Amino acid sequence: MSERAVAVVDTNVLLNLATPVVDGRPQAPSGADPLKALLTAYDVHIPASVLGEVTDATGDDDLLAAAADLVLQAAHHLTTHDVEARTDEPLEYGLDRGESDGVWLANELGADLFITDEFNTTNYLLINLALEDRNTLFTTPHILCALGAHEIVPEEYVAAALTYYVETKGWDAQYIAQLRQQY
Repeated sequence: MSERAVAVVDTNVLLNLATPVVDGRPQAPSGADPLKALLTAYDVHIPASVLGEVTDATGDDDLLAAAADLVLQAAHHLTTHDVEARTDEPLEYGLDRGESDGVWLANELGADLFITDEFNTTNYLLINLALEDRNTLFTTPHILCALGAHEIVPEEYVAAALTYYVETKGWDAQYIAQLRQQY
């Protein structure tokens, strides 16, 4: 990855990549920082609504708030766009403002990737249809595998992180198995 590709990222992607870094439990993978890896490997862009959602997740004494705090500490590595005045109402069918604005921003920038965690829902199909270039749609587990394949994150870490997410976040084990086989 010599030239940094442009990635538009949804809120849950940032929070999920930060979670194992702040999770002190034994099942949390160690030895890498997937959030930092994403931010150094890609030119990451977000709509301001995503930063607002991350900010809303702070303030509690739990893992989500700790992950949100870590994302905010790294926010200077994100290019934030105020797109609310330029977009229509959020897309229907259960997408939140950050996801809707992210799809719009990905189309506007001609982004190389739009990364979301909507792979366990029918929203994945909606997002896929809303993106002008369907080849830009990635998921958090997919980008983790790509980071491993490009030796940005150790493959052992990726394997442990995927297991961690299946066990702690309920990620679809069949989808993860397909990605493991592909990569």
